[in-house]
Amino acid sequence: MRIFRKTVVAQALMALIFLAISCQNSENIDSRVRLSGKLVNWGNASKILNDRSLASDFGLGNDQLIHTNEEGQFSLSFELNEPGYFSLGRNKLYLSPGDELYLEVDYRDPEAAVFNGASATLQAYLSGVPFPKSGSYLEGGRNLQSANVSETWALAKAKTEERRKALQELEATEEFMELESMRLTLDQLNTILSMPIYGSFKDFWEYSEKKKAELLVPLKDEINSLAAGLMQDKYMKHPNFRDMLLELVDPALQQVGIFAELTFTPYMIEYDKMGAWSTQLELAGLTEEMEQETNQLLASNIAEDYKAMIQTKLQSYEALNPGKPAFDVVLTNALGEQVNLSSFKGELIYVDLWATWCGPCIAEFPAFEELKNDYTNDPIAFVPVSIDTDLEAWQQYLEKHQLEKDNEYAINRLDLADYKVITIPRYLLLDSSFQIISVFAPKPSDPQTRLLLDSYLKAKP
Repeated sequence: MRIFRKTVVAQALMALIFLAISCQNSENIDSRVRLSGKLVNWGNASKILNDRSLASDFGLGNDQLIHTNEEGQFSLSFELNEPGYFSLGRNKLYLSPGDELYLEVDYRDPEAAVFNGASATLQAYLSGVPFPKSGSYLEGGRNLQSANVSETWALAKAKTEERRKALQELEATEEFMELESMRLTLDQLNTILSMPIYGSFKDFWEYSEKKKAELLVPLKDEINSLAAGLMQDKYMKHPNFRDMLLELVDPALQQVGIFAELTFTPYMIEYDKMGAWSTQLELAGLTEEMEQETNQLLASNIAEDYKAMIQTKLQSYEALNPGKPAFDVVLTNALGEQVNLSSFKGELIYVDLWATWCGPCIAEFPAFEELKNDYTNDPIAFVPVSIDTDLEAWQQYLEKHQLEKDNEYAINRLDLADYKVITIPRYLLLDSSFQIISVFAPKPSDPQTRLLLDSYLKAKP
């Protein structure tokens, strides 16, 4: 009995010592990522390190704004809780807590990137990954030489094996190797799935969903064999997998026996619901209908991490509720003069967020001008604000349409982050005290706009 007690005491003592050491070590673990380097040929492109985690799909990513000097040099440090994917321009990065990395990234040529640091070999490998939106190994159609689908399949297999050899030479975590191996499968599949659309660009055929299925049917067995086992929740960590989810359950392809065995897991179904909910919130704000949908979603058996994301996103929109103080931003008119949005305080402020490349925005211009004319004697400031990055194109548009340059404004889209501007056209209505009426105001052609303006004009003392 004494021996047993001594053993227990000794084991307990050792456990306490081990726990103390573990706690001490955990306290010493550096969770910060430190990046420095240079951005080359960036032009007007946004200088942001974009988080590509699952949460980022719902606007909750750990994005980092990069500030450079005149030579494009920068230094950046931020907290990171777990390893994950990021993008910088067209380059993909895989960063882990404690990483210290020097990088020189050329916006025009991802493969010209230079890396130095413990994870340099991983980043160099990722600089060579193909772009899914360019058809992966088809490279925007440049590698599509004929209308023979078997030749494209052979190309995809050969490129995949080439990349697999490069992957196997890396010293990396098991998770990274598993996720990147899965990416190889996706790129091989995406190459053949993209062939029908790129083939139409070369006049091999006219594209249609029916034609796509017809072209791919001869490779049905090969495609299904490659895709077997893909639908696993662990792959949801990879942005490319999430981007291809809907393609993997495409009804038109499943109808002809391609991907017929692939189905969403419950977690993937919830992800799809979350995406629809998040998009609706970003487009219209927290309307009564959205509140009902939100309550139903939270009351459902949805995964806890999704519930946490919903709560976080809702909290981020609270500052946009009616009656909250408006966020001040600096606008620059077409003459180069800077004006604060708050300088229009004392009048109702109706802001039109647009861009020269936005068709729906342009379509609303006649109604916007009509509003300005009809309310010209009322205390309402109509403020058109462009988010164009090509300021020369913006200036040319103003000149072509003979718009008053002192009353036309531009802003960097990043400076509108507080207003959660995800897409345009978007309209803001602020009261004369510079408080929010609606940051999802109706468009100029909507009759509700005039009713809203009239109601606030009548209420003004």
